[in-house]
Amino acid sequence: MRFAPPEDTELVAPLGTGAVFQVALVRVSRAAGAAGEIAVCKRLLPRVRAEPAARSAIVREALALSRARHPSLPALLRVGTDAHGPFVLEERVEGTSVRALVDAWRAPPRGRPVPPRLVAHLAAAAAEALAELHELVDEEGPLLLSHGDLGPDHVILGPIGDVRFVDLGAARFAGMDPALETDDRGTLPFVAPEVARGEARPGQAADVYALAATLLHLATGGPLGGAEGDAATLLAIGERGLSPDLVARAAGLEAAGREALGRALILDPSRRLARARELANALAAPSAC
Repeated sequence: MRFAPPEDTELVAPLGTGAVFQVALVRVSRAAGAAGEIAVCKRLLPRVRAEPAARSAIVREALALSRARHPSLPALLRVGTDAHGPFVLEERVEGTSVRALVDAWRAPPRGRPVPPRLVAHLAAAAAEALAELHELVDEEGPLLLSHGDLGPDHVILGPIGDVRFVDLGAARFAGMDPALETDDRGTLPFVAPEVARGEARPGQAADVYALAATLLHLATGGPLGGAEGDAATLLAIGERGLSPDLVARAAGLEAAGREALGRALILDPSRRLARARELANALAAPSAC
């Protein structure tokens, strides 16, 4: 499926196709005032263009990025609609996803988990970045931003060691039009059990769970469950969550960090560590590993 670049841009390379979006790198023309900048462009897939849930996703991403200006998020460059439907132009985020990092270290010739010191740095930086996002305030008051779909593909380690988050199609924020609410369930097996069961919407507490699960994947270097297929994984996460035994295998984290990670992954949300700032504080101490 060919990607249609918006006016005043030219296609550089397609990046992929998901359930909702087509994503590509485009070069913004000098005539548009961006001096040839390469940006990420997102479009709705033609087959979902008329679906309310898909249209809500692209609107939520655009609105979230327009209100939440923070170094850990891509800058919003342009929003528009043309003959191929709505599109969003965003800053290109350089770096390596947690998934790619884990896979690269596991692959030959290395064949081992991510180094503990790198795990410790990334975990602390990611938790701090999420805490800052959750604490953002704009002219209307607390933004109450939640990413809504944190997972290994959406947490990026940048070239200078910073952490950034991408793909905010499931984001929520203060004052969001109720018409934009949809039944998002995040990415398995990183989604909070109550969200997997359909008993809660994505929110800041679910973000903390999802980030903790992502960091657990980073620190263990392996799969987080034995279920095969989305249906079985959804059932397993909804009923049992993630095994506490996995936390004991988390390399690179001090005892306080492992304890906080375990509390952030408790099955019962009423007993769970639910604030990103608390997780960030626990992970802030450098590992001695």
